[in-house]
Amino acid sequence: MKLILAFTLMSIGMILPSAFASTASVTVNGVTHDVQYEATNLAVDDLSADTSTATISVVVTTEAIDGTLTITFDRNFFDSKTGNVDDEFLVLLDGGQDVTPIEEKTDTSRTLTITVPSGTNSVDIVSLGTTNFGSGAPAETPAETPSETPTETPTETPTEEPATPTTQCGEGTVFDEQSNSCVVEAAPPEPIPSEVPAQVEEPVLDQAPTQQCGEGTVLKDGQCVLDETCGAGTILKDGQCVVDNTTTSTPSGGGTQFIVALVGGFIVAFVIMIILWAIGKAGRSKN
Repeated sequence: MKLILAFTLMSIGMILPSAFASTASVTVNGVTHDVQYEATNLAVDDLSADTSTATISVVVTTEAIDGTLTITFDRNFFDSKTGNVDDEFLVLLDGGQDVTPIEEKTDTSRTLTITVPSGTNSVDIVSLGTTNFGSGAPAETPAETPSETPTETPTETPTEEPATPTTQCGEGTVFDEQSNSCVVEAAPPEPIPSEVPAQVEEPVLDQAPTQQCGEGTVLKDGQCVLDETCGAGTILKDGQCVVDNTTTSTPSGGGTQFIVALVGGFIVAFVIMIILWAIGKAGRSKN
């Protein structure tokens, strides 16, 4: 009976998975951090950190069946963020196989549950975002700020004060660094006289005489010449507009020619009538 009971207990122990919860220590920049983990059907042999690649490496020894590694990271030590948003972790088995972990997170920690196949030797957890990993404990950050502030302030203040003598020069003078004295500033007034003669040469003076041509003259090629366009009933003669006599004599000449033509017509008709009458008379006398 006792032998059967011992065999039963041994069988149950072999069937049920073996789970071990423990804590491993990682030292970064001289500061030691505790990392909590739980290993099922595997043993954690070593846990190390690589600050250049933001990677936590876990060396494991698996059993004949697949195991599970549940590891918890304090956000102040190891995190993965892009801006203020949580980013993912990349999990690699033996440096090559990529697996997707089950993640649980709080405001202070992130927990990854990773399935580890039998025969796996290492599990690498890589932060894909930004992290304070490798920067040391948070207590060291405020210690660096006050040490830099007093050293920078006194060094900058005396270097700026020697520049104040340049503001004590009088009106119209500037400070010359080579002679270390105030010299007269004479460059700006020179452009003023060069602009005055350029404004005097305006084409307005040339336009004044062109508008003063006398009566009977017009502007042509920049000079006043006689206006050769005479008014109605006049013609240009000897450089002056005179009355056109040809247009006034036209009505009288036209009437005379009409009367002469009319009288001539009557005379020709009368002559023809006499000739016809004489021919007719001669014909009747023959009969």
